[in-house]
Amino acid sequence: SNVLLRLALKAFFGRVPFPLLHIDTTYEFPEMLEFREWAVKEYGIDVIVKINTEARARGIGYETHDPVTVTHELKTVALKQAIAEHKWDALITGIRRDEDPTRAKERYFSPRDADSEWHYKHQPPQFWGQFAIKNAPGEHVRVQPLLDWTEVDIWRYIEREKIPIPRLYF
Repeated sequence: SNVLLRLALKAFFGRVPFPLLHIDTTYEFPEMLEFREWAVKEYGIDVIVKINTEARARGIGYETHDPVTVTHELKTVALKQAIAEHKWDALITGIRRDEDPTRAKERYFSPRDADSEWHYKHQPPQFWGQFAIKNAPGEHVRVQPLLDWTEVDIWRYIEREKIPIPRLYF
């Protein structure tokens, strides 16, 4: 999310003190990859690119598998691999509730179990101090500051802040 990147740059006075993660499915548009490389140079950000090379080596792809399998293998599994590899306790994401009905009950601080599963029926109240404790081994929290933003909010913020975006959007 370019908006999330801009907010992080503002919050940390022009420097993002944590790495950004790009899950690369290997089906990215060239314009998106060019923009990613431009952003790395422009903002001096640390971007970790994660590809599920094991799945690609097994031939997982849109040419041979259904979209649900491809999404699971090339996005979900790649994300789990990155979390395990870097031992992250938290991820800051750019998801919004209006993107998908399954996100309607998401929380700003959304705990995930060791399998990265979110149990929406077992969400604790959102008291700010509750996440001052340590996660159990393998667990992490997703922090979602844009959760209540709408798509219109995003586009208005991009326009107001003059945030560069890939030409591909137009």
